[in-house]
Order: sequence, then C-alpha cells, then structure tokens
Amino acid sequence: MSKHFVRPAVALLLGLATAGVMAGTQTLMVSLEGPGGHSSGDYGNVNCVHAAATSIIAIEKAVPDAVVSGFNGGNSVNSIASDARFTVTITGEGAELKAKADKVKAAVAEGCKTENDFRGVKPGDKKDGVAADIRWTVK
Repeated sequence: MSKHFVRPAVALLLGLATAGVMAGTQTLMVSLEGPGGHSSGDYGNVNCVHAAATSIIAIEKAVPDAVVSGFNGGNSVNSIASDARFTVTITGEGAELKAKADKVKAAVAEGCKTENDFRGVKPGDKKDGVAADIRWTVK
C-alpha cells in the first residue's frame, strides 16, 4: 500500500492555480434622499422608502443573484420618508462584476425615476426652497 504525499510547494501552486476561479465580491451602499414631510400636510411628496422598494424589485430582476440587506428608511409611522438606505452584494469577476454594478445603478435610477414620475416631480424641481425630487447614490 503506497501513501500519496503532496509537497507543500505543489500544494501552494495548486491553490494559486484554482484561486483565480473564485468569484470576487463587491458591496454597494445605496442611499436615497428626498424632501420627506408629514403624511398629512405634505401628502404627495416623493417617498424614499417607496423608491427604494421599487429599486430593489428592479435590482432583483436585473441581477437575480444580488443580495439586498440592511434596508432602513424613514423615521416615524406618520411621515413621508426623506431617506432610505440598503446594501447590495454582488459577485463576479472583472467585467462581469462591473456590469452587475452598472445594472444595480440603473435599477436604482429607475426606481427613483418611477417614484418621481408618479408624484409629478422632475429633477431640479423645488418645494419651499428644497429639492422636491429623490436623489440617489451608489458607492
């Protein structure tokens, strides 16, 4: 009966050869900001939680293997959310990872545009001297 022994240098080379096959991971922080307001006096303002939810649905369609987590937004039960945040984790290599990140950004832009359009708000509109539309970042 013979015993097989793999030398440490060979094991290291085998490990390095297969390491390139592993997928990279990127975590994207999504942040939305709008005017918010009280649900009674400011009815009709854009809602960042609505825009974030619409964005997440679009992300799930565009990048099915993306993981969305850490959703947070608004500050009380009777207010129109002036902010929303969530994290998106994507995997891939090189160009694939960049393409997925671009799809996430496009989905967030679509979600915000949908909420702005629904409320009849255009980029640059102001209400009481404050931006009336939802602005977003993906970092």
